[in-house]
Amino acid sequence: MGLNYKTFNYLSAFSCLGDDCEDTCCKSWDIRFDQPHYELLKESVDEAGGDLASKFASYVELNKSAAATAHNYAYIKLDKSGNCPFLSSGWCELHKQFGEKPLSNVCAFYPRVLCKQGDTIELSGALSCPEMVRKCLFSEKTNEIVEFEPSILPRKDDYPLTRELSLPADQFYYDHFLQVRDTLMQLVELEGFSLDSRLYFISSFANRLGLFYHIDAEPAEKLLSSELKQAMSVSMLERMDDFVSKYIPAEPVAIIVVQAVLQLRIQQFPHDSYSQFVKDVFHGYENLLSGKPSGIEYEDVLPAEELWQLYQKRRSLIDSYFSEELDNCFSRYLVNCLYREWFITMPDLFTYTHMLLIRLAILRFLVYSHPEIYRWAESLKSSSEKPSEHHIEQLRKYLVDVIYKNSRAIDHNTTFLQVVYDAIHEQQMMTHEYSLPFIKF
Repeated sequence: MGLNYKTFNYLSAFSCLGDDCEDTCCKSWDIRFDQPHYELLKESVDEAGGDLASKFASYVELNKSAAATAHNYAYIKLDKSGNCPFLSSGWCELHKQFGEKPLSNVCAFYPRVLCKQGDTIELSGALSCPEMVRKCLFSEKTNEIVEFEPSILPRKDDYPLTRELSLPADQFYYDHFLQVRDTLMQLVELEGFSLDSRLYFISSFANRLGLFYHIDAEPAEKLLSSELKQAMSVSMLERMDDFVSKYIPAEPVAIIVVQAVLQLRIQQFPHDSYSQFVKDVFHGYENLLSGKPSGIEYEDVLPAEELWQLYQKRRSLIDSYFSEELDNCFSRYLVNCLYREWFITMPDLFTYTHMLLIRLAILRFLVYSHPEIYRWAESLKSSSEKPSEHHIEQLRKYLVDVIYKNSRAIDHNTTFLQVVYDAIHEQQMMTHEYSLPFIKF
């Protein structure tokens, strides 16, 4: 039986911008080779000789640790500036001379993510790449899943799989993964409901399933079938929508968590561009709270109630001009996460969904707190103008910058996310009752 290849309809047109990109993926990242591609590249470099062979000998080393495997066989040492030594004028010298065939998997395929479930290969994209963010968020095409030809891949017969699921898996949790994921994606994209309501739909759905649908759960086919049907019940969705619209957080719980997570990230990585941007955001709030510029110490905590009020004021103003554009972007971001990440890598659906809500709250905070986006909204208010195409273009530019940096710093940092999860669990906030404060963020 042959394989089926599926992806979002905008992804088949993706291509790397090279030196036209505003950033590079060839710095500060751990670049590993499996044994076959290391040997292919070494053979190619040895044949070429010259400076490339000399550089290869100096910077590509075998992994001699106890954890070395055929998949983790060698690595590239970064230069003193933290760049890949083969990066030259925005392009990879190895790629330019030898093509994708001998490159490491990550170098050949990033930001593409390939997963296999049953006889289907799924292609998705990591939003840590600015161009992938543009394709995902702003493509005129919808999030429709379509078939693609493997010839669009850098190596059509030699591609890495991030994860794989054999179907049937003979385990209830895994065997119904596709049905549950499809329902989540449909709920996120439901027309006629606010984004906040759609977030509550997926949180409630995940919470209800948590009673019987999780790792090592006994089969409960009828219960799951009933919940899948009920999840799309218009009357139930309308009741939840009404509830969400009337809900007002009694305490600034979400802002406390978001601020704590971002301050922890600053402490761990104080000098990167993401931390600098977050520092600037906190500086802006601190200046408003104090009434004058001052040198905030980032281990200090801004008063939650006052910070929450300022944030809500900014969100309200920005939403009055850009809510449709922003909600569409956040929805597409969520669909990408659901398709790419596979919630079955976590012990239950609710844990995954709740962490996704927290990640979205962090992203929303940074977007609505972006000084330039707020400045645009203030200028529109003072001039009584409507947003122009130029305003939307600039908004999208800022969104790309925030989302790809946030994805690199938070979404793809599994070690850091584990710390966040541990803290949320320790504070007994990994429950459905705490979902609404993050949803209404």
